[in-house]
Amino acid sequence: MKIGACGNITWMGPPVVEVARAAEQLGFESLFMGEHIVIPVSAERVRRHGAELPPNYKHMPSPFISLTAAAVVTSKLKLGTNVSLLPQHDPLVLAKDLATLDRISNGRLILGVGTGWIEDESTVMGVDFSRKWARTMEHIAALKALWTQDQASYSGEFISFPPVYSYPKPLQQPHVPILIGAGNPNTPKLDKTLRRVAEAGDGWLPAMFPPAGMKEHLATIRQHCDDLGRDFSKLDITVIVPAATLGVGEAFASMGAMDKSSQDARRLIDAYEDAGVTRIIVGLVDYDETSGLRHLERAAKGLGLS
Repeated sequence: MKIGACGNITWMGPPVVEVARAAEQLGFESLFMGEHIVIPVSAERVRRHGAELPPNYKHMPSPFISLTAAAVVTSKLKLGTNVSLLPQHDPLVLAKDLATLDRISNGRLILGVGTGWIEDESTVMGVDFSRKWARTMEHIAALKALWTQDQASYSGEFISFPPVYSYPKPLQQPHVPILIGAGNPNTPKLDKTLRRVAEAGDGWLPAMFPPAGMKEHLATIRQHCDDLGRDFSKLDITVIVPAATLGVGEAFASMGAMDKSSQDARRLIDAYEDAGVTRIIVGLVDYDETSGLRHLERAAKGLGLS
């Protein structure tokens, strides 16, 4: 089982280069970062999972610049987003930025994509919240075209461009892996998400499902892949599991009212592996001016990585 780490690496906390160096030295396979370009003042009191918006959501740096910095001070650590809010970006600009990052990192980038759950945020960024997934699926197709075609073009409802040259291409072939970052035990209409994974994803990146839930949902994705003629075994199946659930850390703020009880880490990891999960991302408390690296170090020690 591959074990990664995620947590909000705030701009006022330990520098991302220190976090990345430590993650690699402590034995983590990957480091993931989330994204919120802006947080509207009107959204400060929105609630999710029974919790208000965590204050540090306002303090997220750019994941792409941060992961580029992380890339130059590490050599093996995979670098991912969990998630990038894809519909809020221009695919033409994003394709170049991410391909450049993949080249700088020597092919270590993993792109987890999602739509965001804060409606006011989507509105500020010019995205129709009711059509966010339709837009996202087009953006995925546009990125793949820009990354794999010499003279790339795309024509859709939300994004269209004539034949263009977009270089560099990613080092990874055929392109940077794209994981559909959506789904948790409170998500309605999950069937649509599972279908999207099979249609357009190189993998799935949900959060906080127990092993039994993952096994059930992966069976559905497998059936969709069979229907579409895709090889399910090639998908990257990653799940975010809170450090608190693994018994190796504290609960992070956005867990809200979700179950925070801990389980035996080794047995839980084995159960996820039996369910078909290929990577667990340990969800940590935010890196800020008071936390330093202690949550990362505690998780590594508790999981026997260091």
